[in-house]
Amino acid sequence: MTNRLCGCLLALAGLATSAATPSARAQESAAKPLAVVALSGYDALMGDIDFLGSLAGMPGASQFVEMGLMQATQNRGLAGMDKAKPLGLIVQAGEFGSFSGMLCLPVNDLGAMLEVLAPFGVASQDAGNGMRQISANGQNVFARQQGEWTYLSIMPNMLEELPADPGGQLAELTKEYDVAVQLHLTNIPEAFKQIALDAISSGANETLEQNEGESDAAFAVRKEQLTLQIEQLKRSFNEMDEVVLGVSVDGAQQRTYIDVTTTAIEGTKLAEDFALNANPQTNFSGFIQPDAAMMMSFSSKVSPADLVQVDQMLEAVRGQMSQAIDDESDLPSEEKKDQMKSAMGDMLDALKSTLQAGVMDGGAVMNMAPDAMTFVAGGFVSDPAKIEAGLKKLADLAADDEDFPGVSWNAETHAGVTFHTLSAAIDEDETEARQMLGEQVDIAVGLGANAVYLAVGRDCLQTAKAIIDQSQANLGQEVAPMEMSLSLGPIINMARSVADEEQKPQLALLDDMLQNETNGRDHMRISSTVIPRGQRARVELEEGVLRAIGMAAMQGQMAGAGAGF
Repeated sequence: MTNRLCGCLLALAGLATSAATPSARAQESAAKPLAVVALSGYDALMGDIDFLGSLAGMPGASQFVEMGLMQATQNRGLAGMDKAKPLGLIVQAGEFGSFSGMLCLPVNDLGAMLEVLAPFGVASQDAGNGMRQISANGQNVFARQQGEWTYLSIMPNMLEELPADPGGQLAELTKEYDVAVQLHLTNIPEAFKQIALDAISSGANETLEQNEGESDAAFAVRKEQLTLQIEQLKRSFNEMDEVVLGVSVDGAQQRTYIDVTTTAIEGTKLAEDFALNANPQTNFSGFIQPDAAMMMSFSSKVSPADLVQVDQMLEAVRGQMSQAIDDESDLPSEEKKDQMKSAMGDMLDALKSTLQAGVMDGGAVMNMAPDAMTFVAGGFVSDPAKIEAGLKKLADLAADDEDFPGVSWNAETHAGVTFHTLSAAIDEDETEARQMLGEQVDIAVGLGANAVYLAVGRDCLQTAKAIIDQSQANLGQEVAPMEMSLSLGPIINMARSVADEEQKPQLALLDDMLQNETNGRDHMRISSTVIPRGQRARVELEEGVLRAIGMAAMQGQMAGAGAGF
């Protein structure tokens, strides 16, 4: 414990109440929870330090922290604190726009704690009514112990009526997270909400300028799109109930993750949108391959109310694309430009009809090895014939290029999907691309009754067929609305195989660690999950990714210090 730490605690207590007004006590009965910041207890923190230390090759790192703490406090440690309980900050909104709050510490013996802090310049004196005034580094704060808890605030009247046990509210958040912030958006005073929304709207409109060469009509469409986006943002903000940001360092599962959880007010349009995507099902489960270098799966529905904005957005894109073809393309004639516009229009028509069907379902997968790379993507398309029409127009435009290899139309058919293929030569000087793809890159586009697939790379056609077979064998499989994962091992392994001599030593260290020490736990995942009235988005890093980050940082420090490998 140091003067700096003491000052931080006092500053936090001051931050919680710096905006409070003298009339806050009179508004206590009308106060509503606005924000809660919760930190897991001391024991849990030490466990996290041990886990993170083990990733950096420092097992038992918490012992060094404990030793330093005991040495600094002359073997008294954190006297008076319950190390198993969480601590936190609770902020409330008053009836007339005031804010109040307090720092809640699991200190059941304030006197013992103050004795420990005294040698560090922390002084205290009786402030009456069971409170003490604490001073450190020129800052003052009031403290009051009640039962197993001690409360700190910059204003003494904030401590006259205290919660009996804030541990339950804090423990609800720290049950899953080491650090969590919970915002009750419905309790933000309307005046403050309006100020925030007006600031967002004004800021967005101030940055909107007509681009050089942009027509008045195109600019008007883009401006209308911005207006719609701002209105949607305002609606979502007003219909949100709570937002929770949580960070967990999970030593038991050898991972860390960050969650953003949003819930909506019952009966709102936002709540209906969340409910629309509860228990989604996919007809493209073949893309769900956890061991792939990269995989993505998505399955969701588009609400009818959102289709109006989607339609306007696509029409704006159509206009911008047409303008770009006129202004920037090197096509030799107006006829060729019109053909290009028609081809891109077919693609947009296919996308538009798919969104109007109200379904977004599909995925992508990439497999990597030192001498091979394959990528396949695909999904539901309501009108694949439009895609085919656009492709044929593009192929016709490219026919005049002597390097264009041509398309093998209707090259193969599998499980109701017709594949068109082409193979383009790779220049001899593109050594890295040749190592991954071969002397030529194979491309296949598959069109089914209501599906489109794109496959690129070695054995891409066989890979696409396997994905189709797996998908059709598991139609209607329940999935998360969105899931994406990256496996660091195959990516680093391929990077090592094509890297130059200067980079190979660093990549070799990472590659060997991932192959020999993490047992395949080398994924970064991004996912979303529907919950009652809301949705949770998660970013998760497994042990191998955390170790790789630590090793890369260490290598950077060593390189900066002039060390070699």
